[in-house]
Amino acid sequence: MGLWNNLRKLFTRIAGWLGRLNEAAGEQSKFIDLAPTDKADEAGVYSDALLYATNNPRVSNIALTGPYGSGKSSIIKSFLKKYRRPVLQISLAAFLPEATATGGEVSKQEIERSILQQMLYGSDANKLPLSRFKRIHSPGRWSIFISLYIICGAFACWNLLKNREEIINGEYLLPLATSNWFNLSCFAVGGSFLWLTLHHFYVASFGVSLKSISLKDIEITPAAVNQESILNRHLDEIIYFFQSTKYDLVVIEDLDRFNNSEIFVTLREINSLVNENSGVKRTIRFLYALRDDMFVNTDRTKFFEFIIPVIPIINSSNSIDKVLEQGKRLSLDNRLDRQFLREVSRYLNDLRLIQNIFNEYAIYVASLETGGENVLDANKLLAVLIYKNVFPRDFENLHRGKGDLARILDRHDEFIADGEAEYRAKISSLEEQVDKADRQVPSDLQELRRIYAMALIEKLPNSVSHIGVNEQNLIELSSLAKHDSFEQIVEAPQVTYRLNQKLSAEAQRRWISG
Repeated sequence: MGLWNNLRKLFTRIAGWLGRLNEAAGEQSKFIDLAPTDKADEAGVYSDALLYATNNPRVSNIALTGPYGSGKSSIIKSFLKKYRRPVLQISLAAFLPEATATGGEVSKQEIERSILQQMLYGSDANKLPLSRFKRIHSPGRWSIFISLYIICGAFACWNLLKNREEIINGEYLLPLATSNWFNLSCFAVGGSFLWLTLHHFYVASFGVSLKSISLKDIEITPAAVNQESILNRHLDEIIYFFQSTKYDLVVIEDLDRFNNSEIFVTLREINSLVNENSGVKRTIRFLYALRDDMFVNTDRTKFFEFIIPVIPIINSSNSIDKVLEQGKRLSLDNRLDRQFLREVSRYLNDLRLIQNIFNEYAIYVASLETGGENVLDANKLLAVLIYKNVFPRDFENLHRGKGDLARILDRHDEFIADGEAEYRAKISSLEEQVDKADRQVPSDLQELRRIYAMALIEKLPNSVSHIGVNEQNLIELSSLAKHDSFEQIVEAPQVTYRLNQKLSAEAQRRWISG
């Protein structure tokens, strides 16, 4: 069995080495994992700051602050490549108790219970033999010899019990020579077996604790059991954990998801108590990955001795570059509309979300497109997958005909009818305007000449009786539209007109501009 495990590990390493070789050779996969990368801090700015904080004897609580998706986990992973000492990592990302599922809040006790479980159960059980939290011990490589020793010890004890009278009078151990090897061996093995058995029970008794005593309807419970803080209640377990292990850095991620700042007070107190304990010979530091707005005002400077801000590598303004990069990875440059990508990228400010969208795109295309034909509209499919990732709950309800998008699709015919009615009303209004315009157009040349004549008459005084280009060619105003010189009069830069004869002689001649 051990040989098979060793061979399996060897083949796994070879496969990983070949995979890295293919990646180095430029064979790019159409999929990309969403796990934190260890190449997020190529300049080493954050690693230098973390190394300074972890080597500073006055720093015990460190905060790495930044918004969601800013790359805090990747920065920590990149830093741990340079940090050669043992590290305990605690993540609460997958911690979703029933309170969250039912819409309630996660209590402080539930958060502390998860931290304590990951701390104690994440270590080897053999390193914590005195812990009250008992776990299953897997048999080691010496288990077969231990079981053989138990059999020999039990047989030796039976032999000693059988010959107890000879042991009491001293004849059992005589003579002290090799000829009496069987009795001497039984006495040595049986005695050591009894001593080790008693020692085991004695050590195991240190992990026994009295929780309650029930006498019919009366129950006596120690006050420590009802303490609010689980971490404070099991403080001795935590101190014993650091005494028995070599961890000097504890990385705590996703603790800010629960918006409970009281837990930081408890963890800071525990950090101080552990470092002040004489049994812990090294400095224990806690590193937190948090949001910037976890603490209001200047409260966060009270909890942490060193704070490192993380500048996000992606936001709504430059997310288009990451979208184009993923599209290029799947050879979609010619199939995606740049304007569409520009509009939707404003709502994508998480690199892992963008990577997952294009991972799903590759799977959907492989499942829906057959025969190597690009029958799907890449923009529409990408739009559906963006909707699926940004609004996953509503997308899930869509399969059951529920949700916001389902209600919009159900009203498809209603929206079309409303649109048709709106456009028909606009068409009718335009047709009426066209009819009015048609009625305003002259029906023949004579009507057009009358319109021009009326426009010219409006500029003349009311008492004008004749008009012309000069004084010699004056015509009556009533016959202007029918006269042959009408166009000449209209186009002339100035005209001469004659007033009615009843007016004075000085007003008989007037000039107006054409």
